[in-house]
Amino acid sequence: MESAAVVSRRPRSRRWGIAATLATSVALVGVAPVGAQEVPPAVSSVVPRLVTPIFSARRVPDLLIADRADAAVAVVADDLMDRAPTSSCLVVRDGDRVVYERNPDLPLAPASTHKLGTSLAALERLGPDHRAVTEVRTGSEPVVGVVDGDLFLVGGGDPLLVTPGYLVTLQDRDNRLTSSFDDLADAVVASGVREVRGRVVGDDGRYDDVRYVDSWPDRYQRQDTVGPLSALTVNDGVTGLSVDPDEPADVRRPGEPTLLAAQTMQTLLEDRGVTFSGEPTTGRAPTVTTEVARHESPPLRDVLSEVLGWSDNYAAELLLKELGRSPERPGTTADGLAAVRDVLAARGLPIDGLVLNDGSGLDEGNRTTCRFLAALLAVEPQDSPIVDNLSVASESGTLFQRMGGTPAEGRIRAKTGTLNSVLGLAGYADTVPGSQLTFAFVVNIPPTGDPDATTALQDELANVLVAYPDAPPVSSLEPLPVTSG
Repeated sequence: MESAAVVSRRPRSRRWGIAATLATSVALVGVAPVGAQEVPPAVSSVVPRLVTPIFSARRVPDLLIADRADAAVAVVADDLMDRAPTSSCLVVRDGDRVVYERNPDLPLAPASTHKLGTSLAALERLGPDHRAVTEVRTGSEPVVGVVDGDLFLVGGGDPLLVTPGYLVTLQDRDNRLTSSFDDLADAVVASGVREVRGRVVGDDGRYDDVRYVDSWPDRYQRQDTVGPLSALTVNDGVTGLSVDPDEPADVRRPGEPTLLAAQTMQTLLEDRGVTFSGEPTTGRAPTVTTEVARHESPPLRDVLSEVLGWSDNYAAELLLKELGRSPERPGTTADGLAAVRDVLAARGLPIDGLVLNDGSGLDEGNRTTCRFLAALLAVEPQDSPIVDNLSVASESGTLFQRMGGTPAEGRIRAKTGTLNSVLGLAGYADTVPGSQLTFAFVVNIPPTGDPDATTALQDELANVLVAYPDAPPVSSLEPLPVTSG
């Protein structure tokens, strides 16, 4: 009863406020400003007449438009949701105002829309300028180009390190952000190193040595969905390139990432004329070392183009481990998840129903709600790296081949989410009239469901949103002009 009373009072209060303002404005029409000469009454006998009543809805055209536009969206959205599986949720927001929602608090598997939370936490804790640094160090200063001992390759969590041979095997890498492992080898040679009386030792101690999240299906390894996780990785931790790093490899499979990185670096240095007396291996660098060379990753604000735009699972998982790192202990998935939850809670986001098991959304036990996704996006400023790095319909990222030739082309900026049983889309719709909507649409597809039909539903929604508000123009709803006599 109390909530009903509140609802009934609000419209009346708003109307009385508008009426009072209008009445005051009308009363002031007959008040001469200070210092002005009075106009004799005989000048005109014509009295202006208000055609639109003071209490007419035409006095608040924006409210009329919103009401009609929301109703139009609701008709289409209801039809879409009726055709979608019951395990679906949809929220559409216009700023702080909810335009449409159905099942907003239903916890669903999010797939890669889960990366939005990981990215937000990384920006909050690490900062947009954070760079992962991969170093080459020695136990003692090189003397006349000779290193008397091992060369330590220390990983800093850079997920994008590649060699040219791996690059050419990836069909879409022309549009992707990478970090050159060859540049680090060039820097070692530029430092003057010519002989190493030892070997390259790969050090991945920045993170733990758990290569895969325990709850991930084994098929992820077979399908190359995500590589073995390590603070020191090149070429996503796959085999076939350590002997000929600059040549493409026909056979690639997940390997031991830290050892592969050490082997690859030693090969690159030998190709550049550096000699070694031992075989590459793994281990820990001494506490006191001398830096020979370093390579910095692109800044986090740019790395998010991979995490969000291209939905890079590996990059998301390494960011999660970086979030879980402290001076006292290496980064772990569990500590990273705790950091993500802390950031989301501190932001005041609706985290009820959230289940966080990894950083990428690959875990089928993750859960999110459309209310959470829409709220996260709604509070992000438009110059945020999250907004800037979402894929764009028919233009970039995982939406590159979707919605082309439709009104949504170039106007939908969103994070996709795709697993065998999940399709998600959460982001922004830049409308043709010039406004912006925030939306989240997540569908958990049953075994008998049709993923292509679900994708079509999401694209259909996108085209409806970019037309918002599909309502009469303001000019047709504004107060009618004042007439004379």
